[in-house]
Amino acid sequence: MARSVPPQPSGSKWSDWATRLNTYLNIIRNKLQFQDSDDSPSEDGIMLWDPAIDHVVVSYDNKFEPLSYGHNSYGAFYTTATQTAASTNTATAIAWASTAFSEDVAIDATHSSRLVFTYDGTYQIDFSCELQSGNSSSKTVYIWPRVNGTDIAFSTIVYSVANAGESKTVSRSGIFELSAGDYLEAYFAVTDTNLTIEGSAATAFSPAAPSASIVVTEIR
Repeated sequence: MARSVPPQPSGSKWSDWATRLNTYLNIIRNKLQFQDSDDSPSEDGIMLWDPAIDHVVVSYDNKFEPLSYGHNSYGAFYTTATQTAASTNTATAIAWASTAFSEDVAIDATHSSRLVFTYDGTYQIDFSCELQSGNSSSKTVYIWPRVNGTDIAFSTIVYSVANAGESKTVSRSGIFELSAGDYLEAYFAVTDTNLTIEGSAATAFSPAAPSASIVVTEIR
């Protein structure tokens, strides 16, 4: 039976045509059942609509998991350039230089510190950078995100190093609710400009390390 053409009235019984019409309507109007507390994920492959998160879920490994669909934005960005603060205790944006992977998230063409999002969504952001100490004084770095130029509350990484030549990698993950057109930046400040964000050169047995990297994954 073609989905686009309903069955025409025919036959000697209206009930027969009504049955065919009902079957046709069930095909073209089919929709997922709403998930409720009685639904069990004990059997894999059950698809339901979860009204609590407004999303399709599927049963797998004894739990209901959100099913990815739509645009599924993501991105992986990095820089190999040394990031140096011009002065102490001053917010300085990390400039991104390279895109490893990207779908609907991109480095802004004018402001290289900004990652611009094409679609609304909930995103997991994974950030890491490599710190380099240029002298033996104790020094501290502060790293935090901004969205549309506004600091995100309770998000700062604070890390201290002292030894000259010391190298430390710091990282942080977070969940962000973002709208279409929003942009995300990573900022840092230092108590001593001899503390930089600086990558490592390649060796005979390993590739080079970026000075900073950030991975964006849409989770809803």
